[in-house]
Amino acid sequence: MNYNTDENVLQDVSAGGKKRDWKGKKERNLLLADSYERIGYFRYADRCRECAFFLSFFKTDEGLTFNDGLFCQLRLCPMCAWRKSLKAFSNVSKIMNYVQREDADLVPLFLTLTVRNCKADELEVTIKHILKSWRVLANHRTFVDQIQGWLRALEVTYNRKADTYHPHIHVILMVKKEYFSKSNEKYITTEKWVHLWRTSAKLDYDPVCDIRKVRKTKKNISKTVAEIAKYTVKDSDYIGNDEVIKTLTDAIFRKRLYAYGGVIAKASKALKIRKPDSGDLVHIDNDAIRDDVAYVIVKYGWSFGVGDYLRM
Repeated sequence: MNYNTDENVLQDVSAGGKKRDWKGKKERNLLLADSYERIGYFRYADRCRECAFFLSFFKTDEGLTFNDGLFCQLRLCPMCAWRKSLKAFSNVSKIMNYVQREDADLVPLFLTLTVRNCKADELEVTIKHILKSWRVLANHRTFVDQIQGWLRALEVTYNRKADTYHPHIHVILMVKKEYFSKSNEKYITTEKWVHLWRTSAKLDYDPVCDIRKVRKTKKNISKTVAEIAKYTVKDSDYIGNDEVIKTLTDAIFRKRLYAYGGVIAKASKALKIRKPDSGDLVHIDNDAIRDDVAYVIVKYGWSFGVGDYLRM
């Protein structure tokens, strides 16, 4: 992940020409801090304002590569959510590659499990319920008999028009190739997934469930990994809305956003990855620099007057 500079202002452009929005993330981070101040979450507000206030980069002949910065680690922080998403993509990719190297006969499926939208005062209870229901489903005899491994991620979206929340689960499932054979009487159809999820969650309606096979091409695997690794909550859903920020902050507090099982759990243990977004938010694979490359370290600090990162 390389960056170029235009005089003293940090330019968020990668070596491939893609913008890396440090400035935009910090601007939204400060808006979140203002919201936390207004709703009385003062410690969160202070942590937000200090997040990524100073950044340092390795400067080489090819440009800049991120080196260091302090991050607040708050779940709704746009800056940290961005870094965690990059970290999660890298870690989930490592896990998937490890699993399929160990057993080439394993095939990934992508499962989405939903429940009906809920109001703000129901969100935390609903999240707890679907996470508990997932554990019930993952221990169901039908599931255990056919699924070799899984990785589960929680996502919450907000519907501004209806003022409702939509917590749901994304899952990568690993199955054997013979799972799809016509002779496999235990193949789990979409209708069966709906029944399993309805029963596990004790719902009085048929929920929407989506199950699809992921073709083993780099593009498709990457797309599936990105779906699991994306933000738990998009900052566009809540920035500027104090009530939504308070609701989401309280609802996902100390919730387990990711979980593993089966061969994926074994792979994560072998790779020493506790969860997809685990570890610091500085050292991500794309931010590595070779030891034999000559470099100097340049530092940038956020300027409230300019509204951007300036070289120190």
